Amino acid sequence: MNRTLRIISAGLLALVLGGCATMSEEECMVADWHAIGYEDGAAGQPVAQLGRRRQACAEYGVQPDSAAYRAGRDEGLELYCTEMRGFRLGRAGGSYNGVCPADLEGLFLHAYEAGRELYVARSAVNEVSRSIDHRIDEREHILDDITEMSARLISDEATREERITLLADIARLKERHTELGIEIDSLEHELAMREAEYQEVQLRSPYQ
Repeated sequence: MNRTLRIISAGLLALVLGGCATMSEEECMVADWHAIGYEDGAAGQPVAQLGRRRQACAEYGVQPDSAAYRAGRDEGLELYCTEMRGFRLGRAGGSYNGVCPADLEGLFLHAYEAGRELYVARSAVNEVSRSIDHRIDEREHILDDITEMSARLISDEATREERITLLADIARLKERHTELGIEIDSLEHELAMREAEYQEVQLRSPYQ
């Protein structure tokens, strides 16, 4: 089976097995352990995945062909342990399981770290942006509450005690509204810095 056919087979196995170690009796009985190893290797799965598959198939009295699995996994790792795969994994915030052989790991890790730096920088931007959005939402809710309280304040049904409470609550909400405005201004300044840092990381990244 040539490399292209192995890749196609691995993709079909991923659909059948769902990328996990749980296997049905039929899957265990007809398993192509070389192809399964290839699929696991191409997905960056640690060798411990074989143990999980062995445990799943033991229930049906089936023992994996470990040699075939490991040979297939080694071939799959050649597909996984590439520079661009490392970069994409790091940029997506994925975890590296230390599966790449020594002759491939250097370039993979170099690209992974470059991608990881982008991920961290982008995450910092997103975190500040979310903080701003949360405060904007809170300010809008405060304005809605103030509007409702003000309407109740001037209604004929409001008692003197209730008006006193409403005035205190409105004053407290207005103060919080002002505080949020100050926090938003500060966060917007921080957001500009984080975006500049992210752009700087993008510019110096050897990968795009």
